[in-house]
Amino acid sequence: MKGLRIISWVVIAIMALCGLRILIADSLGHGAGFDVFLAGTPSAWQTFINQDLVSGLFIALAWMIHRERGGRPVDTFAWGWLVMWWGNIVVAVYVLAALRQSGGDARRMFAGRRAGTLAPVWPVPALPLRGLLILAAAAILVYMGLLVQRAADAISVAGALLGLLPLALGLVLLAFPAKPATGAMVR
Repeated sequence: MKGLRIISWVVIAIMALCGLRILIADSLGHGAGFDVFLAGTPSAWQTFINQDLVSGLFIALAWMIHRERGGRPVDTFAWGWLVMWWGNIVVAVYVLAALRQSGGDARRMFAGRRAGTLAPVWPVPALPLRGLLILAAAAILVYMGLLVQRAADAISVAGALLGLLPLALGLVLLAFPAKPATGAMVR
């Protein structure tokens, strides 16, 4: 489990650096990458690599949906939306959360509630932290509104909405986490 934790942190670090490069060298102003994704590529190899990575995200998402079964549907929806938009950085964060919930038990790590009671990923945040999370979600929504207002086309508007709404939703869900999971087996 330690190796999985290390790999997850490495993925988060690499993707965070890539995201920082986007913010410095480009921006989120043209739809959080949506226009670039839809533009495709003239290289058959790049198309193959892109589709291979998307296929891997679908596999990770299938595991996440399986593992989240019996929990709050909004959490499963938010994880799914985040994974399909933001990719493997979200998968790595989810793996870290699953490792924490499992307490080192591999069955609970991979099967979730089916394998027994799960620990909370994080405690219910105190009021000041909850307020900061809600404020951060509001800031993302304001930024998203500014991007939409300045957008040159429908693709950029869709990209800003689809890319930033799940981040705001995720922050709200962090502010109001699910109650601790029970040991009820879900079939």
